[in-house]
Amino acid sequence: MIDELQASKSCYFFRQRTPITASAITALFRAVRGAQISASNNFFSFSRKPHGAALWSSLCFQFDRTPTFLPGSDSVVDRVTGYLLIVEYRGHIAIFKSQIDVTPEFAKRHLERVSPKEVDRGLTSKDSIFDRVRLRNMSLSRFALRSKTLEGDNLQNNVGMASSARFAPLGYSFREAGEHYSTTPRTGRIAQRADRAGHLDLVDYACSIVDRIHPRPGRPSSSPFLAAFARPMELSELTAAPSQFAVDTAILKQAIFDDKIIRLVKPDGPGFRELPQAEVDPILDELTAVLHITIGATRKLALSQPTTGAEVGEIAINKTRIALRRLTFPALSHVYVEDTKFGVGADNGRVLLKKFIDEQNAFIVLFNQPQFAYLDGCLYQDDSLVNGGALFLGYLFGNAELAHVIEEKGAFTTAHNTFDNDSTFGTVLSTVAPEDDVMVCDDLGDEWADFIGFRTDPSAPRITFYHAKHGALSLGASPFHVSVGQAIKNLGNLSLPASSMQRKYTRWSRLYMNNRVRTNISRTCRGTPADTQAAVEFCRDAPHTTKRVAIVTSSLSKTAVRQAFLDIAAGAPVDPYFVQLYWLLSSFFAACTEVGAFGCVICQE
Repeated sequence: MIDELQASKSCYFFRQRTPITASAITALFRAVRGAQISASNNFFSFSRKPHGAALWSSLCFQFDRTPTFLPGSDSVVDRVTGYLLIVEYRGHIAIFKSQIDVTPEFAKRHLERVSPKEVDRGLTSKDSIFDRVRLRNMSLSRFALRSKTLEGDNLQNNVGMASSARFAPLGYSFREAGEHYSTTPRTGRIAQRADRAGHLDLVDYACSIVDRIHPRPGRPSSSPFLAAFARPMELSELTAAPSQFAVDTAILKQAIFDDKIIRLVKPDGPGFRELPQAEVDPILDELTAVLHITIGATRKLALSQPTTGAEVGEIAINKTRIALRRLTFPALSHVYVEDTKFGVGADNGRVLLKKFIDEQNAFIVLFNQPQFAYLDGCLYQDDSLVNGGALFLGYLFGNAELAHVIEEKGAFTTAHNTFDNDSTFGTVLSTVAPEDDVMVCDDLGDEWADFIGFRTDPSAPRITFYHAKHGALSLGASPFHVSVGQAIKNLGNLSLPASSMQRKYTRWSRLYMNNRVRTNISRTCRGTPADTQAAVEFCRDAPHTTKRVAIVTSSLSKTAVRQAFLDIAAGAPVDPYFVQLYWLLSSFFAACTEVGAFGCVICQE
């Protein structure tokens, strides 16, 4: 019957960790059958048959499965047919499958994931034309755009690459030499768009892909299009120490609520019960915490809460991956993950949520050298920092008056008709925004920014959201967390939505009140209420309006940042706090770029 097999050219590629024997295949097939309900006789079963330089093994049978939409039914079952085709060739394993899979024990003993670098370099070249790419932001900020998918006939021609280095490619499809391929490097899946093929043609396809991804000296780097993004690396090349850890809750939410491929369950008497969203949400909320990584005397990599310092977990950097050894959040207690292909309580392969996070590489690790990030089970490098930081410095603008600022907003009395000159608020109005002919103060309450400026020059209209802060000079990220979060959260309001403007006009027509003191400071700081309404309508409707988001702060010096980059380029040790600053602000700049705005920091010179 195997001669009747017709399947798509889509399979998963692995390195072979240990040799596979006939007895190993026999034990695997027996275990696969034993995990199913009411398994039929095999339609076919072959063990390590030669085909050219390759060996192939295959299994096919039917079994019962409870419909996912009738989890409590004992009388209704689906009769499912599954197959496996395993190809051994040149130290690699290719697995074609439908409805059944190799066991975790077999995978752990014999399979090792293929490096994404090998996939990228082996499959793509300067002639590859990309039509789809799925990207993951290398940021831990919960406000930043986490991922995006780009599609087009030729993405190299119609995608702006301004913020590409902050994104890592998780999957892509491309055309080359008349063939169309798609791949997800983190899982080793590689597919070719073609007619369904018989088993020997599938073996030939697997061998042809292995020949391409097999490591060989002198191989040129991958496509220039992929090279614009953060590039994959081997963990053995890593020279930095880990500094931050976070669970990728976006992946978990998508799998649970959108794709519905997994569910969370807890023991309930002799069985299990599915957790409703009201119970799942608090678990995911607890997992959003960004944890610090400390290196102990025994090289133990402990995870701790940044506020309390309490140890809540441990990771280990192994040869091929970073493993999550322990995670002890209270909300994770007795929480399991089940595959929704099975009814509730019927998945004998269910695992604890902590183990699922580890097995699926659903976490991100950052390092004390900011060019590195580990996400989705891969290490990536972005060299924009170590190359001198010229691009980063281009987002910083010095202002001499900020050196004289002593507080953020100043003092308030009923006699005040403007903000104190030695406050950040006063500096915004006096020297930071001279080109804005209309300025309003939107501080407090439902604020979009501390100030909103409008330049109504017909040749170059502009909207600017100003987020004003004060603090002691520092090269750390702490002074920026609140302002960056606020700025990213309000990017959508740069469009000045008409449905919100009447409420804003009313607010801006009032006097400023702070700490229960009603001052004589008008929230319309420059221009009149009529000018404000006209400026909003003009800037919103003009197709050539530019949008800018500026964090104005006295806590940063551009000269100090430039010197930090020079020290790094000269080989000096990197301050981990500066790494955090770089990551945080880079995420802010990239988030602004994604919505067509220019993000910047106006700071001390």
